[in-house]
Amino acid sequence: MIDVIWQPEFQQATFRCVIEAFSRPGQISALPECNHNTAIAVLATLVDGESSLADPHQLLDNSHWLRLQIKPTAPELAAFILCQGIRRVDFEPSLGTLASPEQGATLVLTMDALSGGDNIYQLTGPGIETVMHIAPQGLDVSWFKQRAGWNNAFPLGVDMLLATDEGVLALPRTTQIKEIN
Repeated sequence: MIDVIWQPEFQQATFRCVIEAFSRPGQISALPECNHNTAIAVLATLVDGESSLADPHQLLDNSHWLRLQIKPTAPELAAFILCQGIRRVDFEPSLGTLASPEQGATLVLTMDALSGGDNIYQLTGPGIETVMHIAPQGLDVSWFKQRAGWNNAFPLGVDMLLATDEGVLALPRTTQIKEIN
């Protein structure tokens, strides 16, 4: 039996959830049931044979690489990077160029939960009416500090998707993040 995340209907529903998450930064977008494989479901939906993917924390096994029909690449060259949020940042992603800012990487971070964490962050920017607050669990503080540096020369930068069993929370490069505690 084929896992549901590889089915077109599931991927279409997941794509709608990811688009919804990016249009409403800071809000959790619940994916269809995917047996605790939210990050892999997102990659199965967004990545194709023309994309590039890095897995610096080795979260994918051989069967995932075969299903994705893509070869691993270095983080600095990848369009998509899968990471464990609990680990410190240990690479430099592609930020795009002024001629092609869309070539900045999308980071998919696996985490424990999208709420209930010790650190509280305030989000502002497009798609957020006034402010949003998030408190992700299982996210090393280095991610948001590095993200600020990566995104300081807009339109260059990275976009982030925080992925848990709850769903995904998107942080486009236009979203400003400030730690408030």
